[in-house]
Amino acid sequence: MKIGNLEKLRNIKSYVDYIEEIKLILQSSREELEKRILETLNIQLEYAGKNSPFYIERSKQGKMPRKIKALAELSEIQFTTKKDLRNAYPFGFIAVPRSRIIRYGESTGTTGSPTSSFMTRDEWERDNLWTTLSYMNFFSEEDMVFIAIPYELAFASVAFEKAFWNIGATVVAVGTLNMVCPWERTLKMMRVLHPSVLICTPTRALRLHDKLTEAGHDPGEVKLKTLFYAGETCSSAKLNKIAKLWNINILTAYGTTETNALSLPCQYGNQHLVEDRYYFEVIDPESGRPIEGKSRGELVITSLVAEAMPLIRYRTGDIVCIEEEPCPCGVPFRRLQHYGRYNEKITIGNNNILKIDLEEAILSVEGTGCYYAAAAEDDVLQILVELVGADKRRISEAVYDKVLKRFGVKPSVHEANREAFCKAMDNMLKPGSLSLKQIKEINKV
Repeated sequence: MKIGNLEKLRNIKSYVDYIEEIKLILQSSREELEKRILETLNIQLEYAGKNSPFYIERSKQGKMPRKIKALAELSEIQFTTKKDLRNAYPFGFIAVPRSRIIRYGESTGTTGSPTSSFMTRDEWERDNLWTTLSYMNFFSEEDMVFIAIPYELAFASVAFEKAFWNIGATVVAVGTLNMVCPWERTLKMMRVLHPSVLICTPTRALRLHDKLTEAGHDPGEVKLKTLFYAGETCSSAKLNKIAKLWNINILTAYGTTETNALSLPCQYGNQHLVEDRYYFEVIDPESGRPIEGKSRGELVITSLVAEAMPLIRYRTGDIVCIEEEPCPCGVPFRRLQHYGRYNEKITIGNNNILKIDLEEAILSVEGTGCYYAAAAEDDVLQILVELVGADKRRISEAVYDKVLKRFGVKPSVHEANREAFCKAMDNMLKPGSLSLKQIKEINKV
């Protein structure tokens, strides 16, 4: 994130109050940043304990201190969980008068009861200033952006839109799975308007490419330059296939329903945590104990400057790795690698296999296509995969060997019925995931 780009945003009146503060943060040393984090963290603990109904109750129970002397002491505080958010739905975490709320959102509820999220104007503007600053490294007023992620009850789509407005790009809000702009209309507009940027899940980007090809059109005529993917974790093997199909660059950011952006890309493509607004820990997802170094673990976040909905040691359920090494861009924030949801793991015997690792193993085999699904049944790893090479038996055997070598598990590999497979995904809000029941219905495994 370049300070020169920050100066260009002074013409946006709502950002003026934050620009000098952010400039100081970008110029801070790591030591100075951690001192600032501790100071703001203690202010947030005090604020949450006085204003959030959930944390007021925890404070009364003696489960949350109002101040800590070192960041390491935070690990002694009880976690906040998704269950806590569900039980407190809708207003149990809100820490400001409702008149100060400018955005309300909810989770999709696909894995349980929905949770609610809130933002004040100050929070929204701060988040969007950082987002705009990041995106200015990659986009300009010459871009046309198709935003093909849900708008209903979501923060991300509107946050994308506002950032691209700030940059001066043209925004086309097509959304996804809606009656106003179904697949066919989106595809027609892509051919007519020639967007340079597409924002959607990786799997949906694949389906858009497929549908253009199936209709007899050359996807290259769209003149797409960049896929900015969101809402789905993706392996490098799948991303490489998407990039090759579309002949495009690929970019991403990371966030949650409760927080909006938690990491943003710099000009070198590295994901930098937004450490002026959140404190990040990595824990063992089973024991809950902190993990040091580069080992993977579950991300835990604590808000530092949240007004509407402070969160103290919130377990995101996402598996990550945090890298300490300085980035050439000069931003003092640490870097993030995201490996997907822990609850998406597949358990076979004593093996816990993350979806992204399995995807990498399967789709890196030469001769596989872009689509696959996997699930456990009776302690057997069932794999459906698109086979596009001539010798399908050899490809299936190669997938079997790769999975066995990588995970020590003997899978049952089947060729995916591509037509039925894709038809099922086209009606899914999150097309990158299929349940075992859906898999069996598709291929009658």
